[in-house]
Amino acid sequence: MARIAVRDVQLAAGSIFLLAASLLLSTAACSSDPAKPPSPVVIGPTQAASPARSSGVPAPLESSYDTTIARKTARIRFTYAAALVSVSGRKQTISTTGTGTVDFVHSTSESVRNVDGGGRSEVRIVGPDFYQRGITAGGAPGSPRWTRVVPGGGATASSSTASASTVQPGVGDDAALRLGFLSGASAPVTTVGEEAIDGIQTTHYKLSVNLETASQRGNISTATVEYYKSILGSALQPTEAWIDADGLIRQLRITVTSAESDSPAPHTEITRTVTYSDFGIPLNVTAPPPNEIAPG
Repeated sequence: MARIAVRDVQLAAGSIFLLAASLLLSTAACSSDPAKPPSPVVIGPTQAASPARSSGVPAPLESSYDTTIARKTARIRFTYAAALVSVSGRKQTISTTGTGTVDFVHSTSESVRNVDGGGRSEVRIVGPDFYQRGITAGGAPGSPRWTRVVPGGGATASSSTASASTVQPGVGDDAALRLGFLSGASAPVTTVGEEAIDGIQTTHYKLSVNLETASQRGNISTATVEYYKSILGSALQPTEAWIDADGLIRQLRITVTSAESDSPAPHTEITRTVTYSDFGIPLNVTAPPPNEIAPG
């Protein structure tokens, strides 16, 4: 049953945040659980809502995508959880945590990911290309070679050997870790209150983002929108954002729940939380050299 459940999660939600690649293709040995990031500290309720533009979206939230992208780079810490929920309400969850860096301008990122019961892996994303290799319990690479992962289509040795149709939508979008979603922020917006993220005071908002609006503004791909709509049954994505006094996105949480249907099959729930810090750090993330990429 566990194997069937994991497969169902993969099929229903694999390309939502590359969970299929990062969770199911790790070849490293199991390691101890990583330290969990500190929970946000609630400072107090917001006394007055931020000024809103004609869209009904508070100005700091509406401009947060552009403000953050302008810093070009950041460190990231993330937690992903994919749950298969049975018709009786029972959940089976696969979780992964990790840390890394992201270059918003060049659509690149690198990270180390720890999968519950599945070991550790090193990941690089360079535009549409996703590379991965396992990490041993001692911290050394599990293999001197990288595998180029084609979500939904197995793995191949080089990007030139994969047709565009085999790459699930939104692989390149993942390099910016869904910040582009916030460019589609839409009303109504709930101001939850003031919270501290890593000691930085932020305003916590709950909202739905319009993915079609974000795509029209060129910040996520049309393919990503269509894929999310097939999962959600809508272009509106429930989202939470924590914005600091400088208008920077300090934390982003996206929760994806598959649309209800008349089918008795289980449904999936995906929760993805990414925390950003150290904006503007020097980065130069590149694809592994060809001789370090395993043959298909």
